[in-house]
Amino acid sequence: MDLRDLAPPLGSGVFPPPRFLPPLLDNGVRGARSWTGLTYAFVPGYRPLTLDLHRPIHANGPVPLVIWIHGGGWIEGDRRYVPLQWGQQTLFDKVVAAGMAVATVDYRLLAEAPFPACVHDCAAALRYLRHHSPELGLNPERVGVWGESAGAQLAAMIAFLGSRRYVEASLVGSLGVGAGSLGTSAAVLFYGPDQMETIAEEENGLHGLGAFDGERELVRQMAPIEQVHGDIPPVLLMHGDADGVVGVEHSRRLHQALQAAGVHATLEVTPGADHCFLGTPIEPHLDRAVSFLGQHLLAR
Repeated sequence: MDLRDLAPPLGSGVFPPPRFLPPLLDNGVRGARSWTGLTYAFVPGYRPLTLDLHRPIHANGPVPLVIWIHGGGWIEGDRRYVPLQWGQQTLFDKVVAAGMAVATVDYRLLAEAPFPACVHDCAAALRYLRHHSPELGLNPERVGVWGESAGAQLAAMIAFLGSRRYVEASLVGSLGVGAGSLGTSAAVLFYGPDQMETIAEEENGLHGLGAFDGERELVRQMAPIEQVHGDIPPVLLMHGDADGVVGVEHSRRLHQALQAAGVHATLEVTPGADHCFLGTPIEPHLDRAVSFLGQHLLAR
């Protein structure tokens, strides 16, 4: 099966997470030179941490970079795939066609390590890409982050913490390259949580206070709304008003907090859309996000 033909097992409705995927043929991202499986950090006792990078093949000079962070409730997901209902590769194709590179990151899930490990991993991926930007043909001064659901929380943490003059080292870690700027120029947050109390209070599965290593203060620190300040780069929040997983009130609260801090923040709510924008076409949402990122990363 071609990767682009990968689809949910059901035509509509909720389906269980797949336990495996069929053999997939991947013809790559259109118009891109791709690096797959770049190891951005080693953590003793864990699998190597990897990312893929797709850069416009005919670009002249360094290009802006978009870092895509997958969702999955911090317990599932894969850098190579977007939600099955969206159609695979389309998101990456659109970023590259707009003249930007896209990196897609694997991070440790909660069965592997509690918070803030996943934030440390995303920070390490950004530092790696910035450190190696000359050989990868990237513009280290024009970086955007984009995440969906759990990935939106991680994207927010990178954008919000990375724009602080001082950030507590325990929150961003020192994996891989170990040091360097975490600054970004724009962030797109698709239906992400602004608070983490619900996750900490769950008693089943891989969530609960154990997801935060038993530290109640870490629940607060991992909440994007608790990290809002006036130097955050422009933010686009997009959410469906029928989201049954992460209610739209999360984006509304975060948007209000960002605006109150003086951040250039835009909230766009899609009527009738559930989580992953189910019930509405996905391409307009992807196009809007790519346009927003291009506005802030491609501008001269």
